[in-house]
Amino acid sequence: MQDDRGLKRIFTLSWAYNLFQDLVGATNSRKWVAEHFWRAQPGQRIIDLGCGPATTVHFLPAGVKYVGFDVSDKYIASARTKYATDPDKTFLVGVPEDFVNHLPQQMQNADLVIINGLLHHLDDAEALTALKLARKSLAPGGRLVCLEASFLVSQSFWARWVLKQDRGQNVRNEPEWKALVSKVFDKFETYILTGLLRIPYTLIVIETRL
Repeated sequence: MQDDRGLKRIFTLSWAYNLFQDLVGATNSRKWVAEHFWRAQPGQRIIDLGCGPATTVHFLPAGVKYVGFDVSDKYIASARTKYATDPDKTFLVGVPEDFVNHLPQQMQNADLVIINGLLHHLDDAEALTALKLARKSLAPGGRLVCLEASFLVSQSFWARWVLKQDRGQNVRNEPEWKALVSKVFDKFETYILTGLLRIPYTLIVIETRL
């Protein structure tokens, strides 16, 4: 579930979303996550579930074959315009339910699947579908890296307050994230990240390999 009421509605526009991300330091945080967790290599096939306006592409090496999809027509239109001359960049509109049982060829045999801030917008059933789609999309030896908002058992008032203002209404704590992911993947690692943004915002990285 996503809260787009009131002033939050402006973030459905790609330029407003990108501006806010820059202001809070998300650009630098993605660069750090790209270097330490994505570790993408030229020539790899990469799938970005919930790609938004495809801001992740900027942090991937040249020569990757990238497929991004998102539920937002506006975000996908913006991404298609920006990368119109790049034949290795493909963008689809939809939700995981649209693809999980009828996997397009472009979304098969991925070396890396990225889920960057999608799952905390989804309820458990929807999130499980997204994780199942990620698993089906991965090639043997392929990796999934999720970056999500996370509550902590012990957390400052302001950090918890900021998370509660997020448009995503399904922010989970670390044990809840682990319980969710374990329904689809047998083995995975989690890492709690703080200090990556200019606001007190707690993140969790979930990494697994087939």
